[in-house]
Amino acid sequence: MLEVTSLTNDPAQEHQVFLPDGEPLGLKIRFHEQQNAWIIEELKYKDVYIYGIHIVDNLNLLYQYSSKLPFGLSCASSNGIGPSFIDDFADRISILYILTEEECAEIENFFTGG
Repeated sequence: MLEVTSLTNDPAQEHQVFLPDGEPLGLKIRFHEQQNAWIIEELKYKDVYIYGIHIVDNLNLLYQYSSKLPFGLSCASSNGIGPSFIDDFADRISILYILTEEECAEIENFFTGG
């Protein structure tokens, strides 16, 4: 599990994070004040583009894309409601993690009994 430490309280952010295998992952996130929500506006990995993922507390936000991506994204918040304020990532109330392929498989096996 790799913590994404570059998130700030800027409402529009672009980040390039390097996965454990050295491949770059591009993230564009935006805070939507009227929705009290952080949204991944664009996730880019190699030739895969994913748009419009609401960042909520979840073991793997990218589970539905597991056949296309060798990693996952997890969000955990200490406030019990997930990232809903502009300062939540900057103040480390919410933390975004990149999961390895193995960690994604462990999570899936836990819930499916596999």
